[in-house]
Amino acid sequence: MSGLQNCILLLMASSLLLVVYVSANKQQQQRQQNQEIWEQDLSDTFKIEGSDQGIQKVNLKCGADSMNVVLETEKPFTGVMYTRGSFYKQTPPCFMKPTASQGARSLEMNFQLDQCQTLREGDLYTNIVVIQNDPELITPGDSAFSLECDFRQPRSLDVEASMQTRDRVATGSKITLTSPDPAAPTEHLHNSVLSNSDTVEYIPKFSRPNRTIHLGSVEEVELPSSGHSRDEL
Repeated sequence: MSGLQNCILLLMASSLLLVVYVSANKQQQQRQQNQEIWEQDLSDTFKIEGSDQGIQKVNLKCGADSMNVVLETEKPFTGVMYTRGSFYKQTPPCFMKPTASQGARSLEMNFQLDQCQTLREGDLYTNIVVIQNDPELITPGDSAFSLECDFRQPRSLDVEASMQTRDRVATGSKITLTSPDPAAPTEHLHNSVLSNSDTVEYIPKFSRPNRTIHLGSVEEVELPSSGHSRDEL
């Protein structure tokens, strides 16, 4: 009789273990499905476009061996400004934030052309500066600007081989509004401002759809074609 009881107890224990295993397996599958849905939702719907809302102007000065960037905002800025890839180290000159706790309407960063993840292709130097309103997270409404300093000389210009780096002057500079999200595609860039000198300035209120605006004789704004009007700041 005791043998029969042992068999019954063993069957009950086995059934209980089977129920626990099946329940745990279902919970794991549900968590995996929820994670996949969450990731899909983020990739499909949570896309952050570049915005120049709240920005008065961005100025780029291409030095002989440096980039100088000045940001001016409509209201005191309490976020951070950094070159892409420099957020986690959070060290100057590649990462800047206002010194005052209440923020500032002007923020400046200056870095050498061999610093802050600056890319070089011959005599063309490029970098991306991210303007993040929240000190910790990229959110909709943040900005990013692609910066270019072009030291390539026109073919018609005879440049002495002995010219030192400190003597060279950029023959072109460019600022392009782009997405602050590093995962966003770069083929659909936004408004661009270019200059045939070492200095260029991006001013949002000058932007007009379907137009190229000439500033004097050396600067122009290139805008993508769009059937929608754009509100001024």
